[in-house]
Amino acid sequence: METRPFGKTGASLPILSLGCQRLVDEEGCSEEQAVAILNTALERGIRYFDTAWIYSQGQSEQRVGLVAKHRRKEMWIATKTWDTTRDGARRQLEEGLARLQTDHVDEWRLHNVYDMARLDAMMGTGGALEAAIQAREEGLARFISISGHSNPQVQVEALRRFPFDTALVAVSVLDHFIHSFAEEFLPVAQHRGVGVVGMKIFGLRALSHVAGRALRYALALPLTTVIVGCSTMEQLEADLAVAEDFQPMTGPERLEFFGEMLPLVRPENMPWKAADWGNPTEWRPRQEPAGLFNW
Repeated sequence: METRPFGKTGASLPILSLGCQRLVDEEGCSEEQAVAILNTALERGIRYFDTAWIYSQGQSEQRVGLVAKHRRKEMWIATKTWDTTRDGARRQLEEGLARLQTDHVDEWRLHNVYDMARLDAMMGTGGALEAAIQAREEGLARFISISGHSNPQVQVEALRRFPFDTALVAVSVLDHFIHSFAEEFLPVAQHRGVGVVGMKIFGLRALSHVAGRALRYALALPLTTVIVGCSTMEQLEADLAVAEDFQPMTGPERLEFFGEMLPLVRPENMPWKAADWGNPTEWRPRQEPAGLFNW
């Protein structure tokens, strides 16, 4: 697989990575299947594994840990804190490290910072960012990251306030058309040397019928790697087939794909950008930072 530099971290990563949210019972993936998928991913060249404290009450982290216990040196592990407070985030990190069976993670992420209020809470006095800085100083986390699904201007503002090492953002072809991270955030991150990981590639299954083209679209963006969620070996094999023989779309192919996808750009197909994830009928209201961002 092609590899690309990961911002200023000094690492280079393969263009395909594994999102581990779906390696859980509620997705029909047994522990045996999850371990097999993780090991196969490693054997085929995947190095980056993304999980979170909140995924299935810790089952995702726990299953990654079953493999990390034996193959930690081969893995770049990223996990996240949902809690906005310093003390709460610290507890989640300690629980995550225990589940992952490791003494450190490569990235620790402020999870789903969807609006300015959550950003303020996480980055303010007594917020989760303080726990992240302390964790980095103690060697519990090598790099500090942030993730965003909804509004790229929140993550742009985050970079204005703090030199995050990396970011995880939504870059499906559907995301291109509404509050676009590809257009609004990626140029800022690139200018700042921030390593970027793409997610929501298949739009929570809304793009399953065009999965190969959806992955080709995302892999051609100016980012380091994309995470794909898998709960079966067949899904992993299909994603690897695209990444191992990656060919960017031509201009006409991309234009045709945009035309096909535009009718799908609706809140019900993109709940992460809806005002209410559980009832996605309207777009989340747009928020802008207080001041202009100075690149």
